[in-house]
This record gives sequence, structure tokens and C-alpha cells, in this order.
Amino acid sequence: MLRLFDRWGVSSMVHAKDIALESITIRRWEDGAVLSTMPVNKAYGQQTVVHRADLHNALITKALALENVRLKDGTVVTGDVVVAADGIKSVLRGEMLGSLAMQPIPTGDAAYRIMLSREVMEQDPELKALLDSPSATRWIGPHRHVIAYPVRNHDLLNIVLLHPDDHEAEESWTTTASKQTMLRQYHGWDPRLLKLLDLVKEDEVLEWKLCSYPSLNLWTKGHIALLGDACHPMLPYVAQGAAQAVEDAAALAILLSIIPSRHAIPEALRAYEMSRKPRAEAIQQSGMANRTILHLPDGPEQEARDKQFLASRSSAANPDKWADAETQKLLWGWDAEEHALATWSENMRPPHLESSL
Repeated sequence: MLRLFDRWGVSSMVHAKDIALESITIRRWEDGAVLSTMPVNKAYGQQTVVHRADLHNALITKALALENVRLKDGTVVTGDVVVAADGIKSVLRGEMLGSLAMQPIPTGDAAYRIMLSREVMEQDPELKALLDSPSATRWIGPHRHVIAYPVRNHDLLNIVLLHPDDHEAEESWTTTASKQTMLRQYHGWDPRLLKLLDLVKEDEVLEWKLCSYPSLNLWTKGHIALLGDACHPMLPYVAQGAAQAVEDAAALAILLSIIPSRHAIPEALRAYEMSRKPRAEAIQQSGMANRTILHLPDGPEQEARDKQFLASRSSAANPDKWADAETQKLLWGWDAEEHALATWSENMRPPHLESSL
């Protein structure tokens, strides 16, 4: 994603507030014992973490700088392409494919999302060290895991806690949850983690239900294209939601940029779908496999996995797909623009044959 942002002139705004990670640490749930610490793989560029609002603001700033159409009340705006990038509960997807096109399938998990400020953490040296370090920490345990990392120039610690959805959290949208319920979910876990959770204010515990979604039959129809969560919502287990939406945008934009007339738009959208659908849906489904690995209950399988974590200190293979070299090659070694152009070249009419349209 950052390579695409480099091409689009967005990276400098993202880097102004992101943090370049140097390592990823995996810890055992009950005592925080280190199972694996790996340096970040920089073969494909720097791996960074960023507050989602900071990422959105960078994209909005760039979009406004390029804007040449201003809307006023009552103005009817027409265009050549409708891009349905309206999220998991996409209205346009329903108009295009029917209201039953993407029904949520509960995974059995929900997630808490928490942000802690430097102000509340800096009095505890152990917690302050988590905020100051350019590292992500993942605690893994029976049916649960937690990931924490600093954002916004080390002023905030982002914490995501995955747990069984035992009280039917609302599908898709984030809702306010009980702090005491959250603490019960992680009773007996690493004291360092519990100290973090104890700092959370009662009204700042946010929870959302995690659902998987079946693949759609198609992403495009005529001059309409689905993009991002509207066609392939991502579970958080491999951290690809934003990145895959950006890849969609890159593929769609470059294909629309090479056609000589609006008559070729449906063909360009078909090439976009061919280029993006298999990859995005494979990544979409891979999250569940990582969830199984991270959430093993204590026992023989967990012990074997933890031995793999220890072995990963001297090899590239890692049970956690987010830290596994082969998975990183699949995720990070991809060029969405290049692949979209290759798809057009291999499957569609060459642009020079359309010049008479």
C-alpha cells in the first residue's frame, strides 16, 4: 500500500504520523513469556502502523487537492463510472446484486478496540516502554488473542482484543461495551496486559462482531464497480482491510486511465474484477486459518505451535501468518497496478484497437 501511496504523492502525509515498526513480539497469554521476537521484514519496504483516522485524512487531503468538481445543493452530477465503495452494509451492492447478495456469517468472535494515551501510561515504566518501543506485541491464548502497537508518533497505544462472541455483539458496527465484561474475558492473562486494560475508562470500550462473508458472483455490472469492504470485507487476523481496498482503487484507476473512450468502460471494469477478485477473496478467507492457529487451547497442538514459534527465531517460517515470510511475500510483493495492466493485456482488446470507438 505504501508503494502505491509513493506513486500517488500521499506517503509524506502518512509518514508524518505513522510509526516504522522494527520488530514483532509474540507472548504467551498467562505470563507474557516471549515465544518469538522477529525483526520486521523490510524486503518489500518499511512496515508501518498508523491511526486509521490519520490514513483517511491523508487520502482526503490528496483527493481535495485534485478536486475539480464542486457540489452545491440541487446540483445533479453525472459521471461515467459509479464506484460503490460504501462498506460492509453497501446500499449500492444491494441495488446491483440484490439485498441477499452478502449475508454475514458469524465467526464466533468479537473484538474490543481501545486507544490509550501517553498521559495515562507514562506513570508506569513497564507500560511506557510498550508505547515508546517501535514494536508490535501479540499475546496469544485459548480462543483469544491481543495485539498492541503505538501509533500517532508514539502518543497513543492501539489495542485490539479478539475473544469469543458470547453475548451477540451487534454485526459490523462498533458498539460500546462493558469494561468489567472485557476484564472477565482476559482474567488470568499477563499482568502487564491487565494493567493496560485497567487504564481504560468505562465508556471507552468499543466492541464489534466479527463476521465472514461469502464470495460474490460478480463485482461489476455495466458502469458500476464494487470496491473494498463492499465486495470483500476483511477479518482483522492478517491486517489487510485497508491495504486491499487501496489495491482495488489502484487497479481500477489504472485500467480506466488506459482506455481511449467511455465505450470501453464495461470492459475495463471486467478487467478490474478479473485482476482483483481472486486475490482479495483468497486473502479474505485466509484470516480464518490464522485465527485457528492463534487461538489454540492449551494442549499438545498449542505446545507444538509454540515450538514452531521458538524455531522461527532462526528461520523465516512463522505460525502467525502476519509474521511469516512466505505470507509476507504474497501480501507485500504484489503490484496491483502491474497486475491489472497484465490482466488487460492478456484478456482484453489492446487499446489501439479501440481508437475508432
